[in-house]
Amino acid sequence: MKVKNILLFIVSSLIVLPLIVTRVRAENRVYVANAGNNTVSVIDTTKNTIVMTFRVGVWPANMAIDPAAKKLYVVNSSPADSTISVIDIQSNSEVGKIKIGNGPMPVILHPNGKTAYAGDTEDKSQTISVIDLSKNTVIEKVKVGSGPFGMGIVGNKLFVSNSGDQTVSVIDITTNKVIDTIKVSSTPLGVGVDAGKQRVYIANHGEGTLIVIDSQANKVIDNIKVGKEPWYVAVDPANSRAYVTNRIGHSVSVIDTKSNKVIDTVNVDKEPVGIAFNAVNKKVYVANHGGISVSVINAADNKVEATIKLSGPTESSYSGSPWGIVVF
Repeated sequence: MKVKNILLFIVSSLIVLPLIVTRVRAENRVYVANAGNNTVSVIDTTKNTIVMTFRVGVWPANMAIDPAAKKLYVVNSSPADSTISVIDIQSNSEVGKIKIGNGPMPVILHPNGKTAYAGDTEDKSQTISVIDLSKNTVIEKVKVGSGPFGMGIVGNKLFVSNSGDQTVSVIDITTNKVIDTIKVSSTPLGVGVDAGKQRVYIANHGEGTLIVIDSQANKVIDNIKVGKEPWYVAVDPANSRAYVTNRIGHSVSVIDTKSNKVIDTVNVDKEPVGIAFNAVNKKVYVANHGGISVSVINAADNKVEATIKLSGPTESSYSGSPWGIVVF
């Protein structure tokens, strides 16, 4: 798999940035992982402005947030690092570091708030790490496919997209055992879920489609044509929408999950990768890897209402290739 070849150039271009210590409210936030300069930017969604930047590990990629514990978990994807930074989002300071498998990419929290799962994406062991969040230590490894890249939980099942061997592993999170393996096509990457519809949506990077899986039957039931090189998926279950970033298409496909049809295509900045839906303000936030920006899409009309440049006096003249994005 050559999905992460671009990382080598970015990591070699890392620069040192000042730490910004501005305070920000504990709500209405978007967090963006700036892969190229080892930082995370915090955006105030009421103003669409960057209000803070803090330092993490090397090549931060994906993130997960625990609103109850007020912790942000940032995957540091460089093989030379291969850790998760644990951030207290009240003080925006690192309170822990978890060593996991080689070249990790995805992380997801168990609904119980006590456990996390991280994909050891570049590790030859082809595993995911099971993490005890009370101790910030790996307590178990689960064998999956090659290159675990994305994860989603529906009920007691964890679905893991294996980008290197065109499969999806299904894990029972009550036992941490693989209970099924679903064969898909091409290169499955980002995962989104709709628990109410019992559906799993996976960006099929190589074929430019969105794979739809019935989470009860563990079966592919549809393949929806989207844009060029889809990477990640965000889902709005309440309004039956899925949003897919098309990296080479420089766009976001909007899918009606009732009909499984693309109903709109939204042009954004260059190379959109990470995407997140905010159910509170009904906005979609898109991390544009090539544009070094975040596009804000109004879900009501699928129009870009703001483009937030990740540069300027609050950070540096170089922000560094944004990747993952989460809302709080």
